[in-house]
Amino acid sequence: MDMPDQARPSPACVAIVDDDPRIRRLLEEELFDEGYEPKCFSDGFLLLEAISGLHVDIVLLDLMMPQLDGIETLKRLRRMGFKAPVVISTALSDNEKRREAELAGADEYILKPDLFENLAKVLGRHLNR
Repeated sequence: MDMPDQARPSPACVAIVDDDPRIRRLLEEELFDEGYEPKCFSDGFLLLEAISGLHVDIVLLDLMMPQLDGIETLKRLRRMGFKAPVVISTALSDNEKRREAELAGADEYILKPDLFENLAKVLGRHLNR
């Protein structure tokens, strides 16, 4: 029996913030295939501009971006009162950056290859709590 549209839960909205268009596209396709609603942003400024008008359930945030890096974007999100989980993804295995991200309010700090391999697990960990 089909559920009426209004009873069907809407897919979780996942904001992808990465300056690399290839990474954005790969994550967007994977999330779409898994039934999520991906929203892509090429930098932190664009996310911060749009966030108040969106219902975002989780943010996948690149660490290294020109202009506004992931940690500064995260700090600004938290100052705005954004409470949803934020996962920092990076190609950089750096314990200092990891600590900085955690202090800024990151829910997880993950290397990009691990994010791609474990995307469903990462989302499950943070969306089902």
